[in-house]
Amino acid sequence: MSSTAPIQHRSTYRDLDHTPDDGNRWEIIDGDFHVSPFPTTAHQHAVTQLVTILNEHVRARSLGRVFAAGLKVVLDEPTGVGPDIVYVSMDRMSGMREDGYHGAPDLIVEVLSSRPELDRLVNFQKYARAGVTHYWMVDPAKKSLAAYRLATGRHELAGEGQGNARFESEIFPGLVIPLDRLWD
Repeated sequence: MSSTAPIQHRSTYRDLDHTPDDGNRWEIIDGDFHVSPFPTTAHQHAVTQLVTILNEHVRARSLGRVFAAGLKVVLDEPTGVGPDIVYVSMDRMSGMREDGYHGAPDLIVEVLSSRPELDRLVNFQKYARAGVTHYWMVDPAKKSLAAYRLATGRHELAGEGQGNARFESEIFPGLVIPLDRLWD
């Protein structure tokens, strides 16, 4: 008598093409689905303001491209994510494909909202393992921005700002971000 075990399907980034168009953000991290509901207005305001600031700086200097939420980032076969903001330098543009960016972009920004544990734990560790050089977490509730840099395989705090501070980051020399613009 032979028995057969059920076939286990391990999800891959390709499965994102079959998620419902329901306004939620669907991601697959290490083969597991994660879904985040509609973002708050504070979340959307912070994303819009930060994309505007970064895009003006990057375009004026022809440094690369800044993408707002909606760009699929394929970190590896079992991982496809949709960060709030993605920056890809000119040196890494070869990873851009029709269906999104394949590889580790220079910067991923997540604005905390309805599922902060996903960004603080799961994404934080996955982005480091995938080689994402810079990872920023923006918290509209605490009016803070924490910038991390990849060092020896893990993200270490490289800078932070809160409230109406002026934030500078090594990834964008000469750029000063007035954080109050993200919250006003």
